[in-house]
Amino acid sequence: MLLVAGASLTVQAQTKMPPRKPVAPRQKVVIKGETMKDGAIMKEGKVFFTQQGQTSPVTQPVSLVNGTKIMADGSLTMADGTTAMLREGDVLSLSGRLTTMAMKAEQDSLALMAKYGKKGKLKMKTK
Repeated sequence: MLLVAGASLTVQAQTKMPPRKPVAPRQKVVIKGETMKDGAIMKEGKVFFTQQGQTSPVTQPVSLVNGTKIMADGSLTMADGTTAMLREGDVLSLSGRLTTMAMKAEQDSLALMAKYGKKGKLKMKTK
């Protein structure tokens, strides 16, 4: 009896998996010199959407997790029903947070003020 049980453990059928089919990689869209974070950006009049490192132009409406919808023309319908329009350089995160160019400029100027103070980085020499 033991001999039969031992023999059944050593003989097992193995199924051969079919070979994988080659898949062409998705084409990446690179926007000149910028590292794209996940979300949507308006660049050169076009809306680009990046998710998991893959950037592609928006050609049909994209819905975010929070209910925000991004249209190909740059119009946004927020989760609460309000509408907005993406302008050049505006960024919308995957969570639905809109960051405008004006907000970026303000953050940059506040960061410079904190780093260098009111006088700025350069000091003028007088003769």
